[in-house]
Amino acid sequence: MKFYFFFLAIIVCTVSKPQAQSSKELEDAYTSNIPLHQEIVSGGYYVDPPQNIEGFAYFRSRNFEYGSLTINGLTYENVPLLYNIFSDEVVTFHPVHKQKTLIKTEKIDGFLLLESIRFIRIKENPEYSHHGKGFYELVEEGEEANLLCKHFKTTKAKREMTQYSSIFLEKSDYLIQKGNQIMLVKNKGQAIDFLSLEKKQINRSTKENGLNYRNDRRAYLSYLVEFYNQSAHE
Repeated sequence: MKFYFFFLAIIVCTVSKPQAQSSKELEDAYTSNIPLHQEIVSGGYYVDPPQNIEGFAYFRSRNFEYGSLTINGLTYENVPLLYNIFSDEVVTFHPVHKQKTLIKTEKIDGFLLLESIRFIRIKENPEYSHHGKGFYELVEEGEEANLLCKHFKTTKAKREMTQYSSIFLEKSDYLIQKGNQIMLVKNKGQAIDFLSLEKKQINRSTKENGLNYRNDRRAYLSYLVEFYNQSAHE
């Protein structure tokens, strides 16, 4: 896989002012370090969510993170990224115009954020209502099955009279991808049946490993998917 280095301007806590670099320096570095055409990368200027909603629309933080971005099979390192999980869009920073800009969703294969949190794009999942633009965290990967997590936010109206009319609420769903099938996990029994695992054996092994579905869905389902992938090769 070829790796290209995407020029990273400023991003620590804000994106309003470049630090220790002039606009000319930023522009020169930008044009010399980005071989990808802007009409492919840019999905247009980004508009921040309304300020009358309490909280923020992004995954983990409203601040940019240094990550990697894969577009059309090419991976770009050190890209300033923001993942808006309310609109399900990926945002970068344009150092020339000094503002946030969208990345065309249909060009994105996936992206990697800090702490190796990996997201992939799935084009279609018609049975799932929160599919959005198709970005899912790849929690557990295997040759036979994957565990996905869909991070999303909704809004809820506020009753009290404040400067905010509503508030962002963060939610997440876990899904198992097996072949061409993707199933939303609603309970542990459903996941065990979908993976065709033996219930008594799973109950015994998860208990031995101190795993409880209600206490930690992520760890429990990761174990199931890993167990299934290993069993498929025995």
